[in-house]
Order: sequence, then structure tokens, then C-alpha cells
Amino acid sequence: MSMRISTHQAFLSGLRSLQDGQANVFGLQEQIATGKRVETPADDPIAAPQIIALKRQVALLDQYQSNADRATNRLNLEESVLDSIGDSLQSVRQLAVQAGDGALDFGSRQSIATELQQRVDELLGLVNTQGIDNEYLFSGYQANTQPFVRDSGGGFSYQGDEGQLFIPIGSDLNVAASDSGKTLFTDIEVPNNFTVTTPVPPATVNTGTGMAQTPVVTNQASYDAFSDDAVITFTVSGGTTTYSVTRGSNGAAVSGGTPLQPLTNVPYTPGEAIAFEGVQLQISGAPADGDEFTALRSPPQKLDMLSIVEQLANGLNALGDGGTSNLQRGELVSDALLGLDNVLASVNQTVAKIGARLNTIESIEDTNSELKLFNQATLSKVEDLDFTEAISQLTQSTFVLQAAQQSYLKVNNLSLFNFLR
Repeated sequence: MSMRISTHQAFLSGLRSLQDGQANVFGLQEQIATGKRVETPADDPIAAPQIIALKRQVALLDQYQSNADRATNRLNLEESVLDSIGDSLQSVRQLAVQAGDGALDFGSRQSIATELQQRVDELLGLVNTQGIDNEYLFSGYQANTQPFVRDSGGGFSYQGDEGQLFIPIGSDLNVAASDSGKTLFTDIEVPNNFTVTTPVPPATVNTGTGMAQTPVVTNQASYDAFSDDAVITFTVSGGTTTYSVTRGSNGAAVSGGTPLQPLTNVPYTPGEAIAFEGVQLQISGAPADGDEFTALRSPPQKLDMLSIVEQLANGLNALGDGGTSNLQRGELVSDALLGLDNVLASVNQTVAKIGARLNTIESIEDTNSELKLFNQATLSKVEDLDFTEAISQLTQSTFVLQAAQQSYLKVNNLSLFNFLR
């Protein structure tokens, strides 16, 4: 049984063949022009999800690189600022040692105090450094808030917080790109000190005219090792006044003097120094029998870096020449040096940490770069065009299209009317 094909059917069939051939040729030409084998998911439904995943991974690695660059810039700036702070603190330390020279007169010490105040201004500018993004380096999370300000009554206040900025630079890897000014510059331990008090009611109140003066720490290490309060008790018998020094915790005798011996029933001379366990004080006047004075250990204290330097400058301006002033100045300089050493140690430790972070960033950048190259190579295999194969296919498809066009012309001319005369 034969099938009849109308002229219209033949025309449509040939037209569809031409359109398919042209679409194939145009598609190959577009692939060659873009260099991509897969332009849309329809081009290769199996490869499309893999291409999307690879492109997303490459974009993520690019973001990690951008983050690493940002972290590197911030850490390099912080390292530079901390180096400058360290240099300034070393200069302050040298000035403090110079100020402790007993041969200097009051005018020379005032000149040192003036230079120290200039160093305070310099350090204040450094700790308030802003980065290229106008964010303060040492404000913690409060990056738009100036970290350190002068108080109207003297001293300085920290306005930031204790936060650290962490920036993601790799899969499950964040690096600290900042350090809190509170941790670096405010929690600086200062030496233990003491104050001298009289008995507090309901304990017996002193009845004599004795007054405590000039309490100073003369040997910080000995006083730290003593680690207790000391009670100075006066006894008046037969017109003779003596004193004894005992521990506040258990009443045990405290030793002092040269040679070292228990300070028990020591003859009292008004204004004469009473020295023991790295401290010294004077009692003037005439204490009565049973009067007590307590060398009360001060609670541990912490200061900020700027206040340590400013207090040193103020002390040098205030203390004149003389025996008592010399003792107080010696303690002032000793306390300042210990505080400066502590803040220098904090700065140096942070600089070392920054170096470790920069090494981590450099290492992860190398890893990310290798991952990116691998993903790009894989993406190229899946997505990119094989030009040799594509050109061959284009040549073949063009030939097929031309043949279809010629065939269409011949078939299109086959009509019964062409044979009717």
C-alpha cells in the first residue's frame, strides 16, 4: 500500500530540514565565537550542574583572596604602628632611666618631663591610628569610635571594646585582623604598693601625736615576696619609746635593719626611717603607748600605657630635691620602668602574633591559588570548546545544509503543472 505525500507536506518537510541545519550551523558558529561548549543548561543538562558548582567555588576562592588581601593590609599597618609604639616606649624608658640619676638637678628633670609629655602626645596619636578604610585599628568592634581620649581631670579613657575582627580567608579558617587596644594598652600591671593607716574603730584609736610620712617601696622584689600587711606597734615604758613590727596575718615578728634582725622593741627616734621587707616609712611626732600604724598592702592595680608615661612626667615636675623627694622619685621611676617593660612585652608578643598570622595568610593563599587553578582546569574541560572538533563539525554541518538546500530546490520544483503543456 503506497502513501500519498502532498506538495504541502513535501514543502514543510524540506523547510524543517533547512531550519534544523541552519540552527546546527548557527549553534556551532556561536560556540566557536565564545569558546564555550555549554552556554545554557539545555546545551548539556548533565554537565550544567557541575559547571555551576565549579563557578561558585572559583568565585568563593576569589572572595577569599580579596579577604586575605584586606587582612594582610590591616595587619601590615598594625605591625608598623606597633613597631613605632615600641620605638617610642624604648625612648621613654631611656628617659626614665636618665631621670633616676641622682646627679640631675630639678631643671634637668623638668626638661625630661617636657619630653615625656611630648611622647605621650605621640603615643596618643599612634594608638588612635586609622586605616585606609577610616576604621580605627585598636577600637575592637567599635571601629568607627576613637579608642583613646583625654579625660578632663587627667588620665585617659578607652572607648572601644575587647573585640577582634576575624576575616574568613579559607574554608573554615578565619584570621584575626585586629587587636583590642584594651588588651594591648590598658591592662598593664603596675607594682604592688602600700598605704599607712591608723587603727580603724572599733579598734583602739591612736592617742599620741605620731604621724606616718613618706611611705615608699625601696625594693619591689622583696616587698612582693613579703606579700602581707605589717603592723607597727609602739610601746612607751619608763620614758623610753620603742616599736615592734609584726605580720598582719599572724602576728609574727618582721625582720629589718642591717644586720637583719627581728624588729622587736627597737628604740624609736622621731622622723627616723623604719625599713623592712623592701619598704620604708617615717613616723614623726610622739606616739603613745599602744599606738599602731598598719602598712596596708594596696590591691593589685592596672594602668594604661599613656597614664604610666604621664604619671612619670607629672611626678618629675612635682618632686623637688632632697632626701624624701629622692626616695619618692626612685620609687616613681622604678614603678614606671616596670610598667613600661610590661607594656613593651605586650607589644612585642602582639607583633610576633601578627607575624604568625601573616604567615598563615600567605600559606592559605598558596593553597587557595592551587585550588582555583584545579577548579578552573576542571571547568575548562567541562565547559570549554574543542575547537578542532567544533570546526570539523561546522564544516560537515555546512556541507549537509548546502546539500539540503539544493535538494529542497529540486524537490520544490517537482509539480504536475510543470509538465502540462
